[in-house]
Amino acid sequence: MSSEAVEVALYDLGVKREARTGFASDPEAFLARYALTSEEAAMIRDFDVAGLQARKVSPLLTMGFWTMNHPSRSLRDYLAHLRACQ
Repeated sequence: MSSEAVEVALYDLGVKREARTGFASDPEAFLARYALTSEEAAMIRDFDVAGLQARKVSPLLTMGFWTMNHPSRSLRDYLAHLRACQ
C-alpha cells in the first residue's frame, strides 16, 4: 500500500471543496488522479476507514474523510463503523 498517495487523497477530500464535489459526482474519475492501487481506491470509495487504519493510514485523516464525505457525516457513525470492524 502506498500510504502517501492514500493520505494525500484523504487530505484533499478532507480540506478541498472541489475534491469533495469531484468525489461525490464521480468517485472513480476523482480517485484516478492519485497513484492508488485498485484496492486502495476501493477502500476510499467504499469508506473502509477500518481497513485504511489497519494499513497504517492516519486516523485523523480517515476521520476527516468520513465526516466530510460519508453520506451520514456523523462522528457517531464513524466510531460505530470502526467498532463493528474490530
